[in-house]
Amino acid sequence: MHEGEIIRFYRKKAGLSQEQHGKDICTATHVSKIERGQTKYSPELITLFSTRLGVDIAQEIHYMKDVKCKLEKWHTSIIMQRMKEVEERKEELEKYPSILSSKHAVFFQLVMARYYHLHKQEDRANKLVNQLQNQTKEMNAYEQNLFKHVSGLCYLEKYNSFLSENRKKAIEILESIDGDTYGNEEYHYHLAIAYHWVGYHTMAYINAEKAFHYFKRTNAFRRAIQAESVMLLQYGSVTKTEFKHVEERYKSLISDCDSLNEPTIKAMLLHNLGFEYFKRKQYKQAQDFFKQALRMAPKQSSLYLNRLYNYLDSCIEGSILQKTDMYTKAKDGFHLAQKLNNPLYQHIFRLLLLKLEEKYEDYYQYIEQTALPFFQSNDHFTMLNKFGQQLYDHYAATKDYEKTVRVGEVLKKGQLV
Repeated sequence: MHEGEIIRFYRKKAGLSQEQHGKDICTATHVSKIERGQTKYSPELITLFSTRLGVDIAQEIHYMKDVKCKLEKWHTSIIMQRMKEVEERKEELEKYPSILSSKHAVFFQLVMARYYHLHKQEDRANKLVNQLQNQTKEMNAYEQNLFKHVSGLCYLEKYNSFLSENRKKAIEILESIDGDTYGNEEYHYHLAIAYHWVGYHTMAYINAEKAFHYFKRTNAFRRAIQAESVMLLQYGSVTKTEFKHVEERYKSLISDCDSLNEPTIKAMLLHNLGFEYFKRKQYKQAQDFFKQALRMAPKQSSLYLNRLYNYLDSCIEGSILQKTDMYTKAKDGFHLAQKLNNPLYQHIFRLLLLKLEEKYEDYYQYIEQTALPFFQSNDHFTMLNKFGQQLYDHYAATKDYEKTVRVGEVLKKGQLV
């Protein structure tokens, strides 16, 4: 962005014509030539323009010479999630609104979209991405890849709308990134998340491992913990010795979170380790870790519902709490799911309540007629397989073979991923 562009930006912002801007200073023709970079001018002229516009144009010119470097540093701080630095660099960049009329305007807006994603302001991020959609042909190669990355993040965040195509679209877009041109290997982490959500465990592990090594090389220890946690999630059935390694890695990462003062990541790891115990029917250990993670979740959130459900599920399976206590907590969870308009957890907590009430006929009927169709149509594979298997076992035990076969077909489709 040359000096004339900065002058034009602030002239238009002030609502002045070229003639008004140059009055008693120079002709409108001379203003036009300055703005187009077609003539030289004296420092005194810049001082007069600055006074008229109420802007230190010389300072703006000096700043804008280094704006690309500042934008790159802001983007890096977002990638590494160095939150204090993120806010400081954003505040510095926003002091100079002329950036929006510069050749770096698209880069600035793309990084701003990343900033919105970092702060869970998805509507604002989506709005920016939609505005930039028609400018992709004018973007340079790096910006095009950054646009793909941000677009992939938009689809990832739409996961909560329960539409399978959002997760698949995220994979399609993120896979189209040219890693050599882009240079930001963080996108592998988001690819790993997308693959994990659709159950492609090998691809999730491969991408999480790439992200892990990238974060380690760049000393982004917080992000490295996040990447390794995704890697650990991909372990399926492992031997007792192998699980010991998984268990030790979880506990080591939890300890690292304490050292780095990362309670949010620690809570996620506590919950994930609880789930590992649950899968192995070690319900008391599972309940203990779920309880710790639950205490660290925001109470009016879907995250809280997820952790509350897993906590109660482990308590029921292990017969750990009094049934009246579990029923009260399950009812609270159902009401919160209604308040948050979260259909997934409304179904799940309804099933918990039926189970605690020992209304087993209603329980299996609800799975068959309401919950399973919802899980299937919205590609909630974990819940589809969990409750579908329960229904399959029930029909097999009651020798209702027609329904057993029908549920078996549903399970096969769910396990294709």
